[in-house]
Amino acid sequence: MKHLAIPPNCSTINSLELNNSSIKLHASNRLVSLPINKIVRLEGDCNYTVIHTQNNIYISSRTLKHFEGILDKNTFVRVHKSHLINMQFVREVQPNNNEIKFAEGKPIEVSRRKLKEVIRKFETYNKV
Repeated sequence: MKHLAIPPNCSTINSLELNNSSIKLHASNRLVSLPINKIVRLEGDCNYTVIHTQNNIYISSRTLKHFEGILDKNTFVRVHKSHLINMQFVREVQPNNNEIKFAEGKPIEVSRRKLKEVIRKFETYNKV
């Protein structure tokens, strides 16, 4: 079993609550309201989810499937078994490399099975 390495700028989430524009996270004896539009991507790691925002990283004991079920399916797309991305932050889809590139950060691999759907959603999202 793979162990989750916790980065230094990371908060651990104990529970969460969702409304239309934010997720309320109980993290380290405080309540954090995380705007959904600030979430860049979510990364699954066994039974944990690493939430990457523009400025911070949070770790939740909820699964990636849980977040996939509660976040808007038009904005958040499952591109790989371990990645759920916010289309708002995608700058480029590279079909030849099966990758998505963001304005900042490392590229994310897209599974071959999901590539056509990701390209379609990227095109649709950028028309709006």
